[in-house]
Amino acid sequence: MCSLIRKHLQWNLPKMVSPRQTSIYTQRLLSVVTPNITVPPKMKGRFASGEQKRIITEFVTKSNSPIIDWNALKSSVLSINRGYINEKNINGCILETCSQQQRSDLVKSFMKYVKQCSNGKPNIALELLYIRSCYKSRKELTDDDQYEIQINCHSLFKNNRHLLNSVLLEGIVMGICCTPLWRDSLEFIKASKIEDDISVNTLVCIILRAFEEAEIDLGWNLVHNIFNRHRILPLEIVTAWFNLCEKNVNCSHRKILEFLRDNEYIIREDLAELIRNKLKQLGIKTTTTMIYHNNGKCKNCNQILKNVDVTDSEFKILQECFLSNVMIGKNIFNNSSPQELNDFKDFIEITAPYDVVVDGLNLAYAYRGKIGNHSLTKIIMKNFIEKKLKVLLIGRKHLIKMLGKEFDFIKENAQVFFTNDLSKDDPFVLYAAMYSGINTKILTRDLMRGHKFLLHDLHMKSIFQKWLQKHRLGLKIRPGDEVIIKEPIKYLQATQESANGIWHMPYQEYKERGSWSKPDSSPDKWMCIQM
Repeated sequence: MCSLIRKHLQWNLPKMVSPRQTSIYTQRLLSVVTPNITVPPKMKGRFASGEQKRIITEFVTKSNSPIIDWNALKSSVLSINRGYINEKNINGCILETCSQQQRSDLVKSFMKYVKQCSNGKPNIALELLYIRSCYKSRKELTDDDQYEIQINCHSLFKNNRHLLNSVLLEGIVMGICCTPLWRDSLEFIKASKIEDDISVNTLVCIILRAFEEAEIDLGWNLVHNIFNRHRILPLEIVTAWFNLCEKNVNCSHRKILEFLRDNEYIIREDLAELIRNKLKQLGIKTTTTMIYHNNGKCKNCNQILKNVDVTDSEFKILQECFLSNVMIGKNIFNNSSPQELNDFKDFIEITAPYDVVVDGLNLAYAYRGKIGNHSLTKIIMKNFIEKKLKVLLIGRKHLIKMLGKEFDFIKENAQVFFTNDLSKDDPFVLYAAMYSGINTKILTRDLMRGHKFLLHDLHMKSIFQKWLQKHRLGLKIRPGDEVIIKEPIKYLQATQESANGIWHMPYQEYKERGSWSKPDSSPDKWMCIQM
């Protein structure tokens, strides 16, 4: 039955609640929709499928009669052979199109028709699709509609608990959140026993309804739940919070900025623009600015951003937590053999401390060509060695082959440790640096976000982020193959408030998929917010 549900969900159900409408392929091969379509004999494959979709779309967009002949539509579509729409999936395709065209009247009409044809028992996949369609137009639902949905949702949950997965639970929660019994969604989640596999959209639906009902604590608890699980802050949540702030004097827009500050989260440009527009509506001045790297001064307001600082006591707590609870307790080394891990720990105990730990493979892949007659790895290592620094190079064994004869120079003048090719080397880099002490720096382009989020305590995450920023060296290759090792940025690269009430919020520019992105943690832009 589980496979049946998945099979019938081939219409990509999550898109049904997306604010973006799926584009419909509307190539016109025939001019009108009639029950007596004459199909070109050679139409097949994608052309046949395109014509099937065109017939459904045109029927839905042009229908304005209260009496709909759904049988005629299905006959027209199925008369076209070799298209992907068939007897098994045609109901879902029609219902999805009605939803995409925002025809809630046709959604209800078609579902009523399906129930009549199936003795009142449509399949689970179609019921979920119907619920998602209703969720999109939930503001238009009548009391009778809501009552029908809540009955269906409770029935779906009760009768299919043995089949319950994240997709089915998401549909049920979306449905119940359309009704006055929306708080039952929390009981559904609790009873589902799949709390670790709950989708983002499931929680977003509950949060939006909680904010609509001014259930502030419940809403924010779930926001933190989403962030801790998935490291995201959905646009819909921020919009819903600002909407609540307009109606409720006890709610403040500052809550969003405080959330970004406390979690040291650098947001996307689309979310930054949403916040800018909402603040502008409140009469708050926002300015895109830049922060000077040498002193942390804002170009717009001349305020100096906070310094990144980690005390000795904070580092000691982080060191103990990271080395024992995270690195070992969470099986970060599960791709390594016990022997390799023991060899590494023995090696560190004998050779530490270091001035710099270098992520060799990360560095090698950063620039694969030659700079002059040497690899980037050789140039960087030589730079450290000439400064009389004690350096540890960590990489995978195939890096030796990549370095060739240059490896002899590195081996003679620095400490080296190479893991198996299947091992993840970044945990070894962090382990070596933390074991060495608070003054050790690391050279890597890896932001180590995954390791940060294994520290479940918010305070520990903050200390780790500050430690990483303060000790992570940067790298720049200028025209003419000039290699520059950049010292860590000294100001805090996170949302923060100055003493005079001015906020500074960093954010990343929107990047097309596959486009170049910055290899360091420096945000692309800053917003200066003058309350």
